[in-house]
Amino acid sequence: MRTSPSFWLRQLGSDIPRRAPLQSPIQVDVAIVGGGLTGLWTARYLAELDPTLRIVVLERDYVGFGASGRNGGWVSSLFPVPASKVKRLYGAELADDLWRALEETVDEVAQQVGQLSIRCDFTKAGTLLLARDRVQWQRLQEEAPSDTALLDARGANRYLVAGQVIGAVHQPQCATVQPAKLVRGLADRLEEFGVRIYEDTDVTSIGDHGLVANGQKVKADAIVLATESYTAQFSDWHRLVLPLYSMMVVTAPLSDSQYEAIGSPRLGLSFADERNLVIYGQITADRRIAFGGRGAPYGYGSAITPAPERGKGMRQRLEQTLLELLPGLGGIEFTDFWGGTLGVTRDWFPRIDADQTSGLIKVYGYAGDGVAMTNLMGRLVAQKLISPQELPAVHAIFERAPRQWEPEPLRYLGINAGLAMTQLVDSCEQRGIPTWFLDTVRRALIGQVG
Repeated sequence: MRTSPSFWLRQLGSDIPRRAPLQSPIQVDVAIVGGGLTGLWTARYLAELDPTLRIVVLERDYVGFGASGRNGGWVSSLFPVPASKVKRLYGAELADDLWRALEETVDEVAQQVGQLSIRCDFTKAGTLLLARDRVQWQRLQEEAPSDTALLDARGANRYLVAGQVIGAVHQPQCATVQPAKLVRGLADRLEEFGVRIYEDTDVTSIGDHGLVANGQKVKADAIVLATESYTAQFSDWHRLVLPLYSMMVVTAPLSDSQYEAIGSPRLGLSFADERNLVIYGQITADRRIAFGGRGAPYGYGSAITPAPERGKGMRQRLEQTLLELLPGLGGIEFTDFWGGTLGVTRDWFPRIDADQTSGLIKVYGYAGDGVAMTNLMGRLVAQKLISPQELPAVHAIFERAPRQWEPEPLRYLGINAGLAMTQLVDSCEQRGIPTWFLDTVRRALIGQVG
């Protein structure tokens, strides 16, 4: 079992050249901290809106080291906050604008991938959401968009043959990618547009219209902090975002018999079920199953440690869960195990947090729904910097006042208790045991109430 940063990155080979680090002071128009998808998409749209801008991207490790090179590869229109809550807070019109913007973003990513000739296995095959007990089925019916057809077990089998399925929904507005190919390919194209990318460049302090990286001063009219869960490692913003672990496994390529046993699904199909402790999978372009889930413990003080170390025991749990979900895969070999952190805000709303005085814009809090949302956020940030008067109304949803997580040890105790209770709620739901009280408590602990 390999413990490389991710299977996706390993697929790119071990001889990827590292870009040079920053070694001298510079002055630029926009300095972007973080070489993941948020930072790179922001640079892409800034360069498109104003090709004269001097733009740099500063990455502590290498492009795609974080969540952008480790995630499940879903380019989805999902949002981490229920539609009912968004409507209650912002009204039906703005909520509809949000969902329309998210759906359009899937196609925008497709357009950009084609325009920039990024070979990242982009496939729009939709996502299949399964219900495998009565509570899941009820939840799926309540949350499914009104224009989405509900499928019975037989209808679900036409997409993917899974075990114990009661019903399902297939949502077409979802694609999958090989995420490391996407982020690395995007970085390569940006350099052709004049964006400078520095790797092995550690930003140690950020002030008004300037920062220090590798001991060098960087002056900038605007600074975009696009570090997602790693934002918690800056002392000034330690409690703005919580790094929550998600772990993944991947199988060897499926044999013909294994592929047929799960219904010969379309390559690129993504799938999940309606349990509370999130799981997610995709059928890769080379006919593997890449499968992930949450449940690894939160690290005290928002510490981010190597994922396999933090996720001890998760490998076996994920393998067992996938085999239970897709029993036709019996005997399949699992080749890789990895993971990383996603960023979660106190109320689960993603944020664009701008300070005009300092020129700093912080972008964070995707809660695992980030591959497409990074593109939307990059466009909004670029628009905010170039022509803020033309921002769409939906940007208001991302500019909510920041909320902080509780100080330690309350954060550590609450989050890990919430994760344990989420597993308990799922177990009770499978057995038909009422969970209203337990579910209310666990959602309060992890910030999903209110």
